Amino acid sequence: MFDVVTLGSATKDIFLFTKNSSLKPGINKHFLEIPLDKKIEVEKTLEFSGGSATNAAATFVGFGKKAAAIAKIGNDQNGIFVINDLQKLGVSSEYIVRGDGETPFSNIVVSGNGHMILFIYRGVEKTLKTDELKLDFKTKWLYIGPLGGESYKILPDVIKYAKENEIRVAFNPGSNELNLKLKKMEPILKDIDIISMNDEEARSFVGYGNDVKNLIKLGNSVKGTAIITRGERGSLVLNERQIYDADAFKVKQINFVGAGDAFLSGFVNALIDDKDIQDAITLGSYNASGVVKHYGAKRGIVNEYPKQKLKIGRTEYGKK
Repeated sequence: MFDVVTLGSATKDIFLFTKNSSLKPGINKHFLEIPLDKKIEVEKTLEFSGGSATNAAATFVGFGKKAAAIAKIGNDQNGIFVINDLQKLGVSSEYIVRGDGETPFSNIVVSGNGHMILFIYRGVEKTLKTDELKLDFKTKWLYIGPLGGESYKILPDVIKYAKENEIRVAFNPGSNELNLKLKKMEPILKDIDIISMNDEEARSFVGYGNDVKNLIKLGNSVKGTAIITRGERGSLVLNERQIYDADAFKVKQINFVGAGDAFLSGFVNALIDDKDIQDAITLGSYNASGVVKHYGAKRGIVNEYPKQKLKIGRTEYGKK
């Protein structure tokens, strides 16, 4: 019996540090500018395992939970790298799917002024199908992260299994699921206990330009709790007719890889520990603040509750 099973991606992340690139302003956005047609010197590299399934599992085992990860990887050196890291962390790999093809990987270019751009290759992750899964796991919680390519099509079967086995589900959707928009996803969301996404994703997925309106709409679409994270501006959480408006822990951010996984896995871990919603928000924010201080999605993951309190406002929402 597991405390948590995580489903999503498993990758090898390679950080490439170069001084010969810089951030340039553009229309509405900024762009990392890299000179073309010349060799770019890389001063340093760092390698880590990554992906939503392994990142979230790392939080849970750090707090003493029994966790397993589900993801599809290849029979290659990067796949071996991922499996070895899971073993070091103490995460069960018995539900990892091995397939012909390449393990997903990311190359993250870090510019001279610290800004980053991520290039991701989805590899065999895109081809994960229901018949490749061993839907026999016993767990209290199922954590679902972004699913690449066509693999999002496994969601109805996986959530049906969770419902039939009274497994609570936390969901952090990725671009494929978000592109379907709220209306198409509602049949699945009604069996989700917790949904979490950032403010930009919520605006696209739900359709409002207002974070609170998006939060309420999300909250009315799931069984329990809706979360919208807002980076340095903190987070909004709707739970049992209460809207919580929380600050974030103030830290110097150098990394964004894994921050969303860190927040939601910290939040769920607190609920497993029978903490209240405000403690869950606090641990989620604390975990995310640790991750953004370090390169790599796991290096800053915490393994204890913060001593300091987070400023959290609360108002009642009259209709759920």
